Amino acid sequence: MIVEIGSWKGKSTVCLGLGSQAGNGVPVYAIDPHADYRFGDFKTNVERAGIAELVRPIASLSQPAADTFDQPIALLFVDGSHEYDLVLEDFEKWVPKVVDGGWVAFHDTTWTAGPRKVVAQAVYRSRRFKDARFVVGSTTVARKVLHNTFADRARNRYVLGVKTAFWLGSSALKNQRRLLPEPVERLGRRVLKAIQ
Repeated sequence: MIVEIGSWKGKSTVCLGLGSQAGNGVPVYAIDPHADYRFGDFKTNVERAGIAELVRPIASLSQPAADTFDQPIALLFVDGSHEYDLVLEDFEKWVPKVVDGGWVAFHDTTWTAGPRKVVAQAVYRSRRFKDARFVVGSTTVARKVLHNTFADRARNRYVLGVKTAFWLGSSALKNQRRLLPEPVERLGRRVLKAIQ
């Protein structure tokens, strides 16, 4: 099954649900406080995408939800609080529920300090993850394993180095980045993708 921490109005829920629908049709548990003012939008977006039968909203903060959730997870997508302590708590409470061979994905791991620090410490430098990579500007993804190899750790550290260089470079050029010609920006994205 798929668990999403932080659904907001359901944009990522729809992506996860459509992926599930195209694959094995596993349920997507969408954990979010689901406040009244946005839950209507969430339900509308899920229904409009045709995935309502797959999505199981859980109206809760992620930490208390973890205490009662006891099913094995194949894909964990974390996009809840961005405060370091809460991201770390999400990691500590939810990642043990991910099966070996399953995937974890953390959103906003480039420019947001909390998620960036947690994945640098707990994913890229861990002996429990392999195939770590990042989507430029947004998400870190890795496969959970019982033990990774030295080669896995070296590759994860290499990807962390590329990600850190991207973060530092893009932070320095953040205001000027839009001044780059579109072909130069596309080339830069291709190069980053190729060297990961």
